[in-house]
Parts: sequence; structure tokens; C-alpha cells
Amino acid sequence: MWQELMELDSNILLYVQEHIRNEALNNIVVWFTSLGNAGLIWILLIIALIIYKGTRKEGLYCTISLILCFITVNLFLKNAVARIRPYDAMEQIRCLVEPQVDYSFPSGHTAIAFAASVPVFILSDKRLGTAMVIFSILMALSRIYVCVHYPTDVIGGAVIGILCGIITGKIIYPRLNRTE
Repeated sequence: MWQELMELDSNILLYVQEHIRNEALNNIVVWFTSLGNAGLIWILLIIALIIYKGTRKEGLYCTISLILCFITVNLFLKNAVARIRPYDAMEQIRCLVEPQVDYSFPSGHTAIAFAASVPVFILSDKRLGTAMVIFSILMALSRIYVCVHYPTDVIGGAVIGILCGIITGKIIYPRLNRTE
């Protein structure tokens, strides 16, 4: 079963590369996926949330969720799983961005995007949270489109990011905001 899943992963990437990619979309997706590099977009978002009085708690809990996610993904899972990138495993894959320096599973861009989005969705105006979740989905898809991640890397990243967001929004937030 594991072999079939890995084969499906590879076939999806090849399909995206051969049938979905196009010159007009390539530059847009490369630009979009680069927004997640080094977490810059999320740092800017947190600063904006903290500056605005009405969303300070969301900014704080996004920070907690992102730290939890970073530790889980970048310091633990990527090194424990050590899955090589698709463009290193498959010679026919053409990556649209610079080669990445870390392992493939899970997708850090995807995990961080969902880790930032879910606490806002849980704790804030659903319109902002929904917009952020849509952004997260697009970020996940962009990682597949540029061929730096297998689909299962992105799914794993989404699950981890969502879990970090839920832990932050549903467990940490209520405990820190108890009125005694």
C-alpha cells in the first residue's frame, strides 16, 4: 500500500507538470509560493494583528501556534522522516523554484500557513479566518505546482498546521484566558 501511495504521489506531480503548468501561471505561482519563504508573510501578518487593538489576541495566538508548528515540523518531523524532495528523487521533475535545503515531509509552507490561519478562524471574525484558510489552501497547492513537495507532504503539513492551530485556539487559549 505504501508503494502505491508513493506512486500516486509521483504520478500527480508528473500530471501537474505536464498538463496543468503553463507559462502565464508559472510566474504567478512562483511569486505566491515565495510569500511563505522564511515565514515572512506570517511575521508581517502577526505584526499587523498585534498592532490593531481588535485583533491582538489573534496575533498572540498565531504566534504561539506558529512556534508550536515550527518546532514540530522543522526541528522534529522533517529530520525524523527525512523524505527527499521530488526533484531529487525523480529526474523528470522540473522544479520552478530554487532547490530547498531541508527535507520534503511535511510541507513547512503549508503547515505554517494553516497554523496561522486556524487560530484566527477559531478566535476571530470568520471572514478573516476564512480568507486566511483559502490563502493556506492556495499555498499548499502552490507547493505541489512548483514541484518542491509531493501531495502527501502537503496533506501532512496541512494536518499538522491545523492541529497546531486547534491546540492553540481550543486548548491553550482557554487555559490562558480563564477568569478565576
